[in-house]
Amino acid sequence: MPAFAVEWTPVVSASLAGGQYFFQGQRGSLGGNAAVTAAGLIKLNDDWKVLPMYTGAYVGTKGVDETVGAGTLFRQSMDHAVSATGIRRLRGSNWRVKPSAGYKRQFLKETRDEAWFHGLFDYEKISAGLELENQYREPFAWRAVLDFYRVRFPNYESLESRSGVDPFGNPLGRELASKHVLDTYNWQASVSGSRPWPYQDPKLVLQGSYSIVYKDYLDQRIVQETGQFRDVARRDFLQAVGGSVARPMPLKVFGADGRLDLSFGLNFSYNRANQNSFDATFAKFIPDSYSYWTVGAGPGASLSWGDKKAPTWTTASLRWSRQTYLGRLVQDAVGAYSSAKQHHDRYSLALAYGYPIAPKLTLTFRTNVLWASSNHKFQTAYAYTYRAMNYLIGVTYEY
Repeated sequence: MPAFAVEWTPVVSASLAGGQYFFQGQRGSLGGNAAVTAAGLIKLNDDWKVLPMYTGAYVGTKGVDETVGAGTLFRQSMDHAVSATGIRRLRGSNWRVKPSAGYKRQFLKETRDEAWFHGLFDYEKISAGLELENQYREPFAWRAVLDFYRVRFPNYESLESRSGVDPFGNPLGRELASKHVLDTYNWQASVSGSRPWPYQDPKLVLQGSYSIVYKDYLDQRIVQETGQFRDVARRDFLQAVGGSVARPMPLKVFGADGRLDLSFGLNFSYNRANQNSFDATFAKFIPDSYSYWTVGAGPGASLSWGDKKAPTWTTASLRWSRQTYLGRLVQDAVGAYSSAKQHHDRYSLALAYGYPIAPKLTLTFRTNVLWASSNHKFQTAYAYTYRAMNYLIGVTYEY
């Protein structure tokens, strides 16, 4: 029988960093972050390649973009994910077919006394998908993707589901009355692409994307005006569109060849949910409280120079976003409701610098600053208007 040789190309990327998180003048303790990605491209024959991958990460320094429990200084997370992607090039064309499957498990510690592997918001994600890619001109391509994934929170059980009745002895009807209210089945479809402009003599890079996600909350029932629930499950339908324009420019930096990339991006998303909520404390029914739209925009810049295989680089980006709820009402500082709808603004600044210190090893510095503001003034449980920042100093290794 004819023999064939399997070609194997390994890729490893790892990073280690330490830093600190600051919130409204308070500072958390020093913490560390670590991440590793290991992959290998296996060429089976002229038609098929397989890309197995493992990614793992530990985050001990809280990120400024974490909105849940924003008023707390402590948060740790650890996640592990494995996936496999098949790559088949269709002969005589630029099309490639990429079936994939993956599994991810994330562990969270929201408090210092919470034990690993027993966190309330630990979750697992099982996914499968299919991608069609047309790389019509390196590195520009068109893509269409279909994905299905299940997200399950094995340790989460709402307090309301344990008691079964409210303080007056009535059956609980709020959206968290069921047991596994966060578990979802998700179906996602997306298209994206990039294009040089002008095509023959490119000066700009244009990118665009559109996606739709359907979420089915099998164990979360719809809340009625009476505070009780209907035997109908919550369903969300999220649509998102985004685009960017980038301008790459070669230039000299400290006498060495370099490149400056300037970009500007826009994004818009709209989530339509059939869920309401009922505030038992104020006996207030809020219809359509999970539907919202989000708009964002901002510029970015990156500069690199020196050795093309191991350049020195620096990046900066500024981003603004606004999230407006269609039904969720504003509360004042003591919790009284008004007729206005909630909106939340976020302004973020990200700066980073990398300097090669050895073959395949780069020293990095990163800092992020976030300013958040909202017309919602009731902040007993969560902070909506605040300032946060962090910094991380570390090294990255690429093989």
